[in-house]
Amino acid sequence: MITIDAVIARFPELDEPRIADWIARGWVQVEGMGRAEWVFVETDIARMHLLRDLHVDLALDEEALSLVLSLLDQIYSLRQTLRTVMDVLQDAPEDVRRRVFESLTGTG
Repeated sequence: MITIDAVIARFPELDEPRIADWIARGWVQVEGMGRAEWVFVETDIARMHLLRDLHVDLALDEEALSLVLSLLDQIYSLRQTLRTVMDVLQDAPEDVRRRVFESLTGTG
């Protein structure tokens, strides 16, 4: 877990009000109630890195950031669903796997 001070040291382009705004918008999760108790897990550090890149390097405003994050979250969710389907298909009988493959590729 990483403290807010360590995050600011890691990303000097970000300041506490910006991070607090991202937390308030639900774009970044934080553990702990008050600023002194805030700690972040690695996935949220990666999320802040992405947000920093989009906001600082690509100069996206909050409206565009919201749209991009929503689309990325949908992609991640779909990838997880596809992984689950693939795991289930791994144990399915060969004829079921073949029918699914044919359906997906239009060869059936």
